[in-house]
Amino acid sequence: MKQRSLHSWLTFFWMLYAVLLLVTIAVCFLMLTTTGVSNASPVHPGTALFFGFILLVLLIMQALLAAATACFLQRSIFHPLSAIGKASQQIGQGDLTFSLPSSSTREMAEAIAAFNAMGQALRDSLAQQNRMEEERRFFISAIVHDLRTPLFSLRGYLEGIEQGIADTPEKIAHYLRICREKADALEHLITDLFTYTQLEYLELLPQREPTDIAALLTKSVEAIRPLAEQADITVTATGDTPPLLNVDKRLFARVIDNLLENALRHTPAQGVISIRWQWQGEHLHFTVADSGPGIAPNDLPRVFRPLFRGEASRNRRTGGAGLGLTIARQIMQVHGGELSVSNQEGGGAIFQGTLPQG
Repeated sequence: MKQRSLHSWLTFFWMLYAVLLLVTIAVCFLMLTTTGVSNASPVHPGTALFFGFILLVLLIMQALLAAATACFLQRSIFHPLSAIGKASQQIGQGDLTFSLPSSSTREMAEAIAAFNAMGQALRDSLAQQNRMEEERRFFISAIVHDLRTPLFSLRGYLEGIEQGIADTPEKIAHYLRICREKADALEHLITDLFTYTQLEYLELLPQREPTDIAALLTKSVEAIRPLAEQADITVTATGDTPPLLNVDKRLFARVIDNLLENALRHTPAQGVISIRWQWQGEHLHFTVADSGPGIAPNDLPRVFRPLFRGEASRNRRTGGAGLGLTIARQIMQVHGGELSVSNQEGGGAIFQGTLPQG
């Protein structure tokens, strides 16, 4: 049935009822007039039967119209309203698997559509909440694992020193050096967690100031060069001299440091890490590329997820808490920029960043 407004339907029914009522009154008046023309003349039986039949038909039509109106109201108004009431009770009890009947009235159809949309939104929200709860449990378990691993090693080496297992100055120095490395790893992980939490809840906003980006990038490269040389990796840096950008020096340096550390972890000996930058229009574009094995295609969409570690060569054994790339992208986004990743044709991963002048 075609959808019309409730006012239109009721107007149609009552106009039809009024027409039938007027026709009935007219027939009754005509019958009285015909039979009352002459008191001496008897009414012809055929005439009386004809008018009686017409009145009966009109009364039946009025009764059918009243029944049709009641049926219409029941099917299009009262039944959907009852279904909405039951669905509301189901929602109150946590059951979102309700189904509402259709209606031929526009107002009720719109109300049903809105209620169905609300139910779908609630189902989507509940599904999202369940996914977030699963991610939260995974996040906590992963963090516990990452904290426990260096703590276990740290405790073991300290007990070795305490129990005299390290019985020479060389062994003691070796044990202490490992303890220092594990303590540094713990500090790095805790710092990442703190930064990630602040960025996630927008508690850490960029303190912008005019910054010489070329000098900042060069400083980050020089800071990591000694570690690269120890691993027999070449680091190159090329770019023009862009204008001063309004960025948070500390946060932007964290982006470059995280990208370079990530590249260093995944670049084999005799490999190359290259960082390039150039100014285009009102944006700074930079890339950090490595000559490592690259990223599995299935892992590319998930690289920036918190605590994500890909398969094959870019996995947990390479170290890191799995928050560095997430933090780098969040910092770029709070600056109004973006960070993306892809694989190079010749092999290796390449991270591409875009930063507005601010």
